Amino acid sequence: MSMILNKIKLNKTVYLICTACVILLVLFFWNKKSDQNFYTVSSNQDVVLEKPSSENINLFRRALDGVLVAGGQENNYPVAVMIDNHLDARPSSGISQAGVVIEAEAEGGITRYLAIFDSSLDIKKIGPIRSARPYFIDWAKEFSALYVHVGGSPEALVKVIKEKVNDLNEFYKGEYFWRGTEKFAPHNVFTSMEKIKKYFSTKDFSSVNYFSWNFKDDLSQEKRPNAMEIKIDYVLRDYKVMWKYDKENNYFVRYLNGDLHREEDGTVLFAKNLIIQKIDARETDEDLRLDMDVIGEGEAVVCLDGSCQNGKWQKKNSEARTRFYDANNEEFVFNAGPSWINVVRPEYSVELGDVNNISNESRNNN
Repeated sequence: MSMILNKIKLNKTVYLICTACVILLVLFFWNKKSDQNFYTVSSNQDVVLEKPSSENINLFRRALDGVLVAGGQENNYPVAVMIDNHLDARPSSGISQAGVVIEAEAEGGITRYLAIFDSSLDIKKIGPIRSARPYFIDWAKEFSALYVHVGGSPEALVKVIKEKVNDLNEFYKGEYFWRGTEKFAPHNVFTSMEKIKKYFSTKDFSSVNYFSWNFKDDLSQEKRPNAMEIKIDYVLRDYKVMWKYDKENNYFVRYLNGDLHREEDGTVLFAKNLIIQKIDARETDEDLRLDMDVIGEGEAVVCLDGSCQNGKWQKKNSEARTRFYDANNEEFVFNAGPSWINVVRPEYSVELGDVNNISNESRNNN
């Protein structure tokens, strides 16, 4: 009888051991499969994927700004909108929801914005929208974006036709825009993402694959500096820009002519990544329009995690993405979230207060 009981106990032990082995093997191959799913990057490296965790196992980094989104939403068609910054155009609407904003002079020291949006967003009002410039077209092309504008300089309109730019011009497609009554022309043209999506439905638009920047998680709070500010001296007083670092939220808050820069709905503008890109420019006509050398390379200052570092920018051709490199010629890895690029002429004053250089160790260990 005792022999039978011992045999039963032995069989039970073997059964439990075998069951445990099977469970371990299943977990091993499941984890291995998960690692492969999240570390595989597409052939054109358009998406930087996140290591799985209990919180983000089904999320991927959006190519535009590195924000974690549901699978299938990481490469939505981008929309690049020319937004007015004239005194009579303020306050703007919609810029706060852009993944990337490029600010550069248009003419006579007046700056203008190119705001690049994920087309899946629900944005009720975007604008005021202004006219195209050739160098803004080159920036829109590097995102493979729909370029939204109201007319343009003669050179810009020729460029749109000659280079077959995918654009939406209010002059010819007015049904996708409206003119508001709260501002006077030409500072009163607006659109919405709903109207842009209606335009999408008239043509064959699909997801795009463009080579994105590289993104990371924020630097841990204990490694961030306490405070800093950056002043950018565009020539005209009303266009002077200042950014102040918010340590708790790890972003730079934007000020325009000394005041917090707010949108029409009161939203304060901020940037997780701030880039000061130095580009040579020259006046081309009596209206003081500019030509900018946006293709090539030059100096840049890159600020994130509360610190700034000198580096350089490079754009090989009109379709190529502008890249930013540190002093060791390594490409910067940016924080997920909105990025703001302030384009300035090399002779313009840029003041950096309480600046700590970013070491490779602090940028790579969060």
